[in-house]
Amino acid sequence: MPTGPVYVAYSSAALDATGVEGTIQAARPLEMAQTPNGATLEKIHDALLNAENPLVVAGADIRAAGAQNEMLELAENYALPVAVAFYDYGGFPLAHPNYVGMLDGMSDKEYDVVCCIGYRQNTRASQEDEKFTEADTVIGIGQDPAMMGNTYALDLDILGDVKHTLKALNAMWKPDHANLAHIQKRKMALAAQSEERAAKQAENAIKYAKDNPIHPLYLGHAMARNLADNTMLVSENFRAADHLMPFGYGDNDWSLVRTAGGSLGYGLGGAVGAQLAAADRPVVLSIGDGGVMYSSAGFWTMARYSLPILTVVWNNMNYQTVRTNFAAWGGNMQDQNKYPETFLGDPAIDFVMLAKSQGIEGEHVNEPGELDAALKRGAAAQAAGEPYLLDVHITNVGAGADSNWYRAFGSQI
Repeated sequence: MPTGPVYVAYSSAALDATGVEGTIQAARPLEMAQTPNGATLEKIHDALLNAENPLVVAGADIRAAGAQNEMLELAENYALPVAVAFYDYGGFPLAHPNYVGMLDGMSDKEYDVVCCIGYRQNTRASQEDEKFTEADTVIGIGQDPAMMGNTYALDLDILGDVKHTLKALNAMWKPDHANLAHIQKRKMALAAQSEERAAKQAENAIKYAKDNPIHPLYLGHAMARNLADNTMLVSENFRAADHLMPFGYGDNDWSLVRTAGGSLGYGLGGAVGAQLAAADRPVVLSIGDGGVMYSSAGFWTMARYSLPILTVVWNNMNYQTVRTNFAAWGGNMQDQNKYPETFLGDPAIDFVMLAKSQGIEGEHVNEPGELDAALKRGAAAQAAGEPYLLDVHITNVGAGADSNWYRAFGSQI
C-alpha cells in the first residue's frame, strides 16, 4: 500500500535548466539496526505458542519491510489465524488456509492473544476504535511509532524492522512444537474454515452467474479468473469484490494498491503512478463510477503516454458507499429512502464515450454472459500495450439499493 504523501521541491535554477535527465529510483525503508529484546521476544513466543484463541493482524509494514516469507513462516509454524486491515486484501495471501478475513468485518472480542504486525488501524472517532478489549495479551510489532499504542493499549511491543523481528521470533520455534495437541487442533480448524470459505465463494459464483444487471460478486470472480497473473490492482471501490482477487506474496500473485483509509479520488492517478513505477507488470484500475468522476482527466494521461492500464468501471449509477453510510446512520434519509446526491443517473454517464474522447478504446458490458469475453479483450489490449476501458453495468447492493431519488432544482431556479 502507498505511503506518503510525498512533497518534491525544485530550485528555480533546476527548473530553468535544459538538457537534464533525472531518474526516479524506487524507495525502500531505512535499515533499522535494532536487535529485538530477547526477554520480550520470549514473552511473545510463549503467548503465541500457548494461546487458546490467538489472532494475528497483518498490516502494510510487512510488505514495506519485505517480510512476507517471515510472516508466512510465523503463521504456519504457530498455526495462527491471520486477519488483514481495513480493505487491505493484499496484506496476506487470500487463498492461504490461515487467512480468516478483514478485521473491520469481523468481531475482535473472542481472542485471548492478539498480535498486530505492521498494522495501521482505521479509526472512526468512536468506541469502535478501542480494539481487543477482551484479549489477555495485545502485542504490537512494527516500524512506524505513529501506528503503535495510540488507540489501543499494548501489553508487549517491539518497535523495529519487521523482517528482523519476525526472523528472530521464528528462530524460537522448535520442530517438536508442531506435535503439541493444541497446535494440531488450530491447524485443523484453520483448514476447515478455509475450505468452507472457498466453497461459499464458488457457490456464489454460480448463484449470481445469470443476474442481470451483473452482480458485483460475479464481476469479482470473472476478473480473478480472466485477468493476467502478477496483476497490480489499483482499487478505488469499497463495495467491490477485492476479497475474491488472487492476492498473495508469490511471483504470479496479484498485489493491491489502495489508500489506507476511506478517501476517494486517487484511483486514476494511482493507476498511472503504479504503471510508471512497475512498467513490466499488468496494471488494472478497479473503480466505481462515482470514483471516476473525481479525476477522469487521467484517461488523457494514459492515452498520451501509452500506459497499458485496463480500467474496469463498476457502474451502478450510484455513490453506493455514501448511500449505504447514510442508511447506516438512519434518520429521515433511511425512513424516506432518499439519499441526496448519490444517484448518478438521469442522465447516465457513458464511460466508454468519456474514455474515447480522451483517446482510449473501450466497451460496455451489460450481460453476464458477455463478461468473460470482454475481460479477455481488455487483457489482450493491455498485453498489446494499449489502455482499455470496460464499463460494466452492475446491480446495486446494500441499503437503499432501490432508490433513484434526487432533488430536482430546475423548476426553482
